Amino acid sequence: MKTKLSLILILIFITHPSVAAFYNYNSVMIGSRAAGMGGAFTALTGDPAAVSYYNPANLARMEGSSLSAAVNLYNKYETLFGEQQDFTEAPLRVNQGSIVPVPAASGNVYTFHNFGLGLSIISPDFENYIGVVESDDQSSSFLNLNDSSLWVGGNLALNLTHQTSVGITIYYTSRTFNRSVTDQLTSGSDSVVTNEEKVLKDNSLVYMLGGYHQLGKNWSTGISLRFPSLPVSGSADYYRSVISTTSGASTPVSFKHVRAQSLIPAKVTWGIGYEEKKKMTVGFDLSYYAPLTYSDVEEELASDTFYFRDTWNINAGLEYYIEPWISLRGGFFTNLSSQVKIPDNPTRRFGDHIDMLGFTTNIGLHTSDLTTVTLGGYYNGGRGYSTQEVGQQFKKVEKSVQTFSFLVGGHGTQAALRSPGVGGGCRRPRVPH
Repeated sequence: MKTKLSLILILIFITHPSVAAFYNYNSVMIGSRAAGMGGAFTALTGDPAAVSYYNPANLARMEGSSLSAAVNLYNKYETLFGEQQDFTEAPLRVNQGSIVPVPAASGNVYTFHNFGLGLSIISPDFENYIGVVESDDQSSSFLNLNDSSLWVGGNLALNLTHQTSVGITIYYTSRTFNRSVTDQLTSGSDSVVTNEEKVLKDNSLVYMLGGYHQLGKNWSTGISLRFPSLPVSGSADYYRSVISTTSGASTPVSFKHVRAQSLIPAKVTWGIGYEEKKKMTVGFDLSYYAPLTYSDVEEELASDTFYFRDTWNINAGLEYYIEPWISLRGGFFTNLSSQVKIPDNPTRRFGDHIDMLGFTTNIGLHTSDLTTVTLGGYYNGGRGYSTQEVGQQFKKVEKSVQTFSFLVGGHGTQAALRSPGVGGGCRRPRVPH
């Protein structure tokens, strides 16, 4: 059977307030079915946009050839510096903030014999903010931040037995970072203005290994290991100037095309799932992220050092069919900060330390045995602290983030010869006797 790998992903990023995505690993839910189940998908299958990311081994358990795309058509953000929002009042603020269209993921799957091949394009991280950080009679700080990434990867999976599969995904990642800061301090007749501009672009490789095992008719388990990223290339430009109304301008600091890098920590996820086809599915994932310390730019004056600590997150979700053609999904997830706690009087930049919690829900409309449309969304929010330059010095600033994501997804499967499934609604692998 032949299939055409066809994927179109249009990236539209508009500069508006957004989340602290790079310091919180679960800020973006990948897939459509997986997103509705809180991202608890390491031991499950059936979502081509998600399996390559959550567990590459599950690709071999799918039927025929599939194409799916999950898109966050509308993300409503409310990011505030210097104010702490009440978590319980978040649903009342759904009508506040900015709307940003952001693609999330698309994937193509082709299975034959005991093998599965896939192509995956995801946007797992993004952070945008433009606005005032702090302002009073003596000082004001303005921040313009744009930080986004795109992962493009291929996946290969193999059914070893009727119960066990293994797989690998290799992503080529691209990150673009741009930070612009304008900070003014007024003291008497003197006013000092600092302007800083930092632009970083880099590419790296991310390797993921996965394993899947059918525990029984309805139970399955999976494990996914993501290795630390391997830098491919990276460069940064940096400019900083200080101008005083009384003493004039100091010599600016400027670097062009200096070596830079962005590293992604290792991750291990274990999951367990229960599925009765066309009735009910339950998933639970436990993820561990390894610690990592690195400096992003070779030149010390332009460099920021990141301290990623040991981090644990959980994901849990449920899918229930109220009719053969409609399923309801819901879930929750933790989104704890990977950054160390910010000291009260910081002398340099630290990553945002904001612990978040999220809830998901969507509806699967099974328009036929081969096609599904998903409508729904999720909430992700929390409060904590950020390090910003205010009044010519680094300052620990309160920060609150609330995100409401409205998701629309589609999933189509090309008809294929099917055998009775081995739990989980997957095809029976044809393994040698």
